Amino acid sequence: MRKSKLLFLILMVFSIEVFANRLPDELLNIPISFISGEQISLAAYKGKKPVYIKFWASWCQPCRKEMPHFEQIQNKYGERVEVIGVNLGINDDIEAVEKVIKEFGLTMNMVIDEKGDLAQAFRLMGTPYHLLFDRDMNLIYRGHKADESLDNKIALVSQLKAADSLDTDLLSEKESDVGIVLGDGKVHALFFTATWCDWYFKESRPQFSKNCIEAQNNVNFLYKKYSNIVWDGIVSRLWTGDKDLLEYKKKYSITHPVVIDKSNRLFHQYSVKNLPVLVLIKNNKVIFKLTELNDKEKLIALLAKY
Repeated sequence: MRKSKLLFLILMVFSIEVFANRLPDELLNIPISFISGEQISLAAYKGKKPVYIKFWASWCQPCRKEMPHFEQIQNKYGERVEVIGVNLGINDDIEAVEKVIKEFGLTMNMVIDEKGDLAQAFRLMGTPYHLLFDRDMNLIYRGHKADESLDNKIALVSQLKAADSLDTDLLSEKESDVGIVLGDGKVHALFFTATWCDWYFKESRPQFSKNCIEAQNNVNFLYKKYSNIVWDGIVSRLWTGDKDLLEYKKKYSITHPVVIDKSNRLFHQYSVKNLPVLVLIKNNKVIFKLTELNDKEKLIALLAKY
């Protein structure tokens, strides 16, 4: 039994050595603001304590299912591993976050990523999203499941110092950027939405679902009415691939250009934290930004000025 356990630990250390990735200074020093008011960065934990970060949203059902596990990790390893919850801040606010904290009795430090800086920096593609750093701030785990692999690595880094990492980097893969030119003197309308916001929230947040549906239908109409405006649909990269986009375009008979913001650059640049959103731009300057898109007549009157 002792040989078996030793072999397991050796394999785990080897796994950490292979997949560990040193964080650059810009990620180590990115501000992390707890809802308690304290602000810190990963640099503060370097050489002292491993860090486990979980990104979540109150409306994400898999996130909710994992919350008991999240609190178990805090209870078991909280003294040896810094456990941090990061709410996406997308269609969420402090009241929604505090409600989840109370519902599941969460005791770890909590963050609301209001500007989306953390999600952008750590390449979030969907929730739940788990990141585990050893005490040298090497990234040794990244994934969407609270599974045995994650548990084993948390158990190990709570006891051992991770080995020197190789040069591979889990956060450096390049995603194709959206090729949209905005500084051409024309008026551009960027419609930010998601392929899932109409059906995913149908039961849990019916008004949100209705807004997404009405907004897309109104944009379809406005695109045909105002051909002098350059229209682009910008779809969130969360839980979305090319096939999902094709199905979404077919569902709503979309004829205007629409792309997935795979790099998340535009969502981050225009601080899109609630969906749907319409941003009107000219010469790279925002003319207006609207989140209420279900009143077609109001939208017609507003766009007629341009």
